[in-house]
Amino acid sequence: MKKIFCAIILVVLIFSVFAFSGCSDKTPDAISSKYENLADDGKFLSDSGEKGDEAVFDFGRTVLINTIVLKEKDSNITSFRIYVNDGETPVYGNDYIGGYRYCAFAPTEASKIRVEVMDCDGKWKLEEVEAYLILNKAESFDVMSYINADTAYTLTQEQAEIASCVTQFNVFGCTYFDAEGEIHFVEYTIDGKTVSGQEVLKKAIENLRKANPAATIVFTVLANRDFGDGMTTIERHNSAMNDHATVLTENLLKIIDEYGLDGVSFDYEYPEKSKDFKTFSNYIKQLDAALPEGKLLTAAISDWCIRTFGYSAKDLEPLDSIEIMSYDLFDERGNHATFYNTCYKTLKDLDKKGVDMSKVHLGLPFYSRPVDKSAFWGSYKDVAGILGPYDNALTEEFVDLDGVKHAPTKTYYNGRQMIYDKTRYAIDCGIGGVMIWHFGCDTTDLEMSLFKQIEAAINGEYTIS
Repeated sequence: MKKIFCAIILVVLIFSVFAFSGCSDKTPDAISSKYENLADDGKFLSDSGEKGDEAVFDFGRTVLINTIVLKEKDSNITSFRIYVNDGETPVYGNDYIGGYRYCAFAPTEASKIRVEVMDCDGKWKLEEVEAYLILNKAESFDVMSYINADTAYTLTQEQAEIASCVTQFNVFGCTYFDAEGEIHFVEYTIDGKTVSGQEVLKKAIENLRKANPAATIVFTVLANRDFGDGMTTIERHNSAMNDHATVLTENLLKIIDEYGLDGVSFDYEYPEKSKDFKTFSNYIKQLDAALPEGKLLTAAISDWCIRTFGYSAKDLEPLDSIEIMSYDLFDERGNHATFYNTCYKTLKDLDKKGVDMSKVHLGLPFYSRPVDKSAFWGSYKDVAGILGPYDNALTEEFVDLDGVKHAPTKTYYNGRQMIYDKTRYAIDCGIGGVMIWHFGCDTTDLEMSLFKQIEAAINGEYTIS
């Protein structure tokens, strides 16, 4: 009997694996049920090869498309370009395909497409192509950007131009709370002078209101600063949000009122045990009830915090927006923010968990991480003129946070096409918006600006060339 039972369990497990693998990389219903797959009647003329080879897909007719979905058998392709018909100029390019790749470009007539594999890790094979014409604009789509308080304090006219793309600013870096729920401001040295955190926050808000009057402004407050209490960051959070929750709430409300802010946010990536998750979820429920009507409560949540042992959908209900930190999530190649891992898979997992997707803000990194996971965060603005429109990686020297100089190492960014793709996918899936970490990393060169690519995606335009 025991052997029969074990055999039954084995069959169920095998069936589950195949069932999952067979449906794991489908286009979301929000897209597939709304738009016709124009590749349904087509076929591959060639679908596999090595470096330098092409896959050719024939639609069997002429179609107008601006979105291609590619699916690869494994994940061997590391650089590719898409050409239409016999054209010699690519309409699209990027790095990895893997199980699911969403490719958005300008509306183009095509009877066939050619996928040129420029680089790969061995033999490759494409398994499926989908094609859509998606012309919708995002009527209601949030662009939330974190911005350092001192960056906003010294906001330049050039920065103000890209600030117009933002719908909500999250000012961070100047306020912290201790284990008793008391708020502390940090001092800054700006242009050789000491400036109080209170003055920096006040001027930062004033500058942002002037640059973008329509945007809302919230502030981030955390307990990740050592006040000599001998506590860890999570112990300090748990103390303030549990034993001293009333004091913390009163102090947060005072700051919102005194500085005319639109709400409060927590960049909360610290929970380790179930009690930590419970403390935070209980606290935001209390804080939400105490906030005046119309004031926002948001939080940035690590991707792993919404897995099996993390927050439930109900835990996150008090939040007006759920900012998913879908970056610093290294894949097997050491890339921290690929499309498949930190866009497709992240949104799929959230939806499966039952999270209100209209509240979700997909995190977009405006910075790089080395593939060896060294403590280095490079700003996109420093390489915007070097990184090609379809590229996401550079090999560069860098100095890490400990002052150690590293030899040339591959660092992974999200370039213009990647940011455009992720934004378009978020819009087409019907989620609430995107979240940027962080404002100061973007270039003020409007042709290269990542904010401008987000704006183009929202408006249904395509400006990459």
